[in-house]
Amino acid sequence: MTWFFTKYLLNIQNPTWFFIGIILLILGSFIVIFDYPQIQYFDKIESEIYVTLESEQKEIHNRLKIEFSIGIIILLAGGALFTASFFRNSEK
Repeated sequence: MTWFFTKYLLNIQNPTWFFIGIILLILGSFIVIFDYPQIQYFDKIESEIYVTLESEQKEIHNRLKIEFSIGIIILLAGGALFTASFFRNSEK
C-alpha cells in the first residue's frame, strides 16, 4: 500500500489536469446530488396527476433529466482527467 501511495499518488504527472479534474468532479457531483431528488419527485407523481400538470412543469421535468445526464458526463470526465493526471505526462 505504501509503495502504491508513493509511486502514484504523490507523483502527479500533470497538475493542470489534476485541478481541472477536481473541479469537474465537484461540479458534476453538485449537479447530480441536487437534481436527483427533483427528478424522483416528478417520477413518483401518479400518471393521472402528471397528465394534469402544466406544460411548463413537464418541460422542467424533461430539462432536469437532461441536466442530470450532463452532470453524469461531467462527473465521468472529471474522474477521467483526475485519474489521467497521475499516469500521463503531457510535457514529453
